[in-house]
Amino acid sequence: MGWFTAGIVVMLISHFLRGWRWNLLLKPAGYPLNPLRAFYAVMIGYLINVATSRGGEFVRCAMAAKSEKAPVPTLVGSVVTERIIDLLVMGLLAMLCLLLQFEQFWGFFDQYLLQPALNYMVPILIGMACSVAVLFWLKNKKKQTSSHTNHDKQTSPQITGQKSNAKETIFTKFSGGLQSVFQLENPVAFILASLGIWIGYWLNTYFMLKSLDVTVDFTLVNALGVLIFSTLGVIVPLPGGAGVWGTLAYGLTLIYGLPQDQANTFGIYSVAVSNLLMIVFGSISYLLLYLEIQKASKHEAEG
Repeated sequence: MGWFTAGIVVMLISHFLRGWRWNLLLKPAGYPLNPLRAFYAVMIGYLINVATSRGGEFVRCAMAAKSEKAPVPTLVGSVVTERIIDLLVMGLLAMLCLLLQFEQFWGFFDQYLLQPALNYMVPILIGMACSVAVLFWLKNKKKQTSSHTNHDKQTSPQITGQKSNAKETIFTKFSGGLQSVFQLENPVAFILASLGIWIGYWLNTYFMLKSLDVTVDFTLVNALGVLIFSTLGVIVPLPGGAGVWGTLAYGLTLIYGLPQDQANTFGIYSVAVSNLLMIVFGSISYLLLYLEIQKASKHEAEG
C-alpha cells in the first residue's frame, strides 16, 4: 500500500508541474495562468482522455480559456509546444535507457525506433519545411492582395477585411503560443519543470511495479524501460489506455522475459489504476475549477 500511495503522490506532483510549466510557457505570450487552476485544467484534460484519447488537450485549453480569459488559439499553440518539448525529453530518457540497459534494449531500439526514425526523418523534415513555406506564402499573399481582387469579390470590402483580420488574429495568437518557448522569462525553471515531470513519471512507474507481486523485483533502471514502453503506448490513439496496456505487456515479455500472463496482469493493473485516478481526480478538479469560475464571475458582477 505504501508503494501505491507514493505512486499517486508522485503522479499528482508531476501533473501539477505540468500546469506550472504551462504557466511559464504562456507568460511571454501575455496570458499567465494561475498555477492551481492550470493544474485543474490539466487534470480535466486527462479525465477526457480516458474516453477520447486526444480530446483532452482541446478541453484543457477550453477550460483554461474560460477560467483565465486567455485566447484558445494561444493556449492550443502552447500545448503543441509542450508536446514537442515532451518528445525531446522522452528522447533523452530513451537514450539514457539504452545506455543503462544496452544489451536488453539495443535490438528493440534499432528495429522499432532508430530505423523507423531514420526512414521517416527526411519526409518529416520535408513536410515541416513545406508547412512553414505555405504559412509564409499565405501570409504574404494576404498583404499583396490588390484592390482589384477585392472589387471582384461579391462580399463588400469592409466585410472581407474583417474576415481577413479575424483569420490573421487567430494565426497570430496561435503563433504566439507556439513560439513562446523562445521568449521564456525563466528558461532554467522551464527546463527543470520539464525534467521534473518525466522524473515523476519514472518514479511513478517504479512505485507501481513495486506495488504488484509479479513485478516487485524490478529495479529503478528497469522502470525506465517500462516507462518508455508505456509512453509509446500513449502515442497509439486508443481510448482508455488500450495502447499502453498492449505495449507494456509486449515490452515486459520481450525485454524482461516476464511470462505473458504476468505481463498482461501488470498492463491491465497499470491502465486500470491510471484511468481510475484520472476519473477521480479529474472529476474533483472539474468541480473545483467550476467553483473558481463561479466565484470569479460573481466578483466581476459585483465590481
